[in-house]
Amino acid sequence: MAPTSDPVIDAHAHLVPPRLGEALERARAKLPSISPRTGDDGKLYVAFPTLTDPRPVPPRVLSRDQSHEFMDAQGVDTQIVGIWADLFGYDLPPAEGAYWASMLNDMLLEEAAASGRMVALATLPLQDTAAAVKELERCLGLGYKGVTIGPSVGADANGASAQLDAERLGELWSALADQQVPVVLHPMFLTAEARIRDYGLPNTVGRPHDTNVAVARLLYSGRLAQHPDLRILLVHGGGGVPYLWGRLQRNAVIGPGELADPDAGLGTLWFDTVVYRPEALQFLLGFAGTERVLLGSDYPFPIMDPRPNEVVDRLDVPDATRAAIRSGNARALFGL
Repeated sequence: MAPTSDPVIDAHAHLVPPRLGEALERARAKLPSISPRTGDDGKLYVAFPTLTDPRPVPPRVLSRDQSHEFMDAQGVDTQIVGIWADLFGYDLPPAEGAYWASMLNDMLLEEAAASGRMVALATLPLQDTAAAVKELERCLGLGYKGVTIGPSVGADANGASAQLDAERLGELWSALADQQVPVVLHPMFLTAEARIRDYGLPNTVGRPHDTNVAVARLLYSGRLAQHPDLRILLVHGGGGVPYLWGRLQRNAVIGPGELADPDAGLGTLWFDTVVYRPEALQFLLGFAGTERVLLGSDYPFPIMDPRPNEVVDRLDVPDATRAAIRSGNARALFGL
């Protein structure tokens, strides 16, 4: 990595408060729909109403010290950390969802402060718009610099999965835009589709597909064009969105009057560098502009970029562009 005097910021990383299991045991009366347990492997499992067979919480995501070791090894000064997407809890009843989000946010903020090298992202109870707006305001008052959300928001009144373009979320999108709160959109991809279960496909194609669908709905509904001050960071290089942009444009042309112009929402989107290959990142820079691409790692999951600075070093760009990707763009987006 070329030397730089600017702090290197990893804008896509994760942390789970290490005392989460203890906190859940204490909060059983307030969170009866969550079932935590310690497995025979010694790992924490957290079951939700529609996630009854959860994956174990990865031990590394529970450790500040291991995060610091990764940062030191990779020349990263600061990580922007959000909760593990499996823990969003959008399927909880509204009152439990609100309590769960506030508990997570209080604990994560403590962890980030104790680290001294982390910037925490708040989670919101999207199943209840009023509660989400209330928690947003509370977290901004606590000093949070941004939020992280999933690509869909739990079941609606008919039991169907509600989407980010749902009319009821208008108040939240307005609040996020009015205060220019950065939103990290992180896919979950908790799917029952049989053909995606094998070969590691949930990570390779499932999560990018989840991002594609969520972003396309926000674009075509006009939600993003309606709020040009929104600031949404798409992880994993935006999934397939940059590469599919021509198809998104063409679809709007053949559906005049039915679909909003996706170009009207493009200015609300930022992207991370978790694409692994310099050719892909070079294309992303040409598509989004050098001021809207941020260094990311997806630490600490196995499919993360284990050497996030390397793909930036391999770009054919001026040093000023590398510095913007590694530091300046994140500082601008998150107000650091």
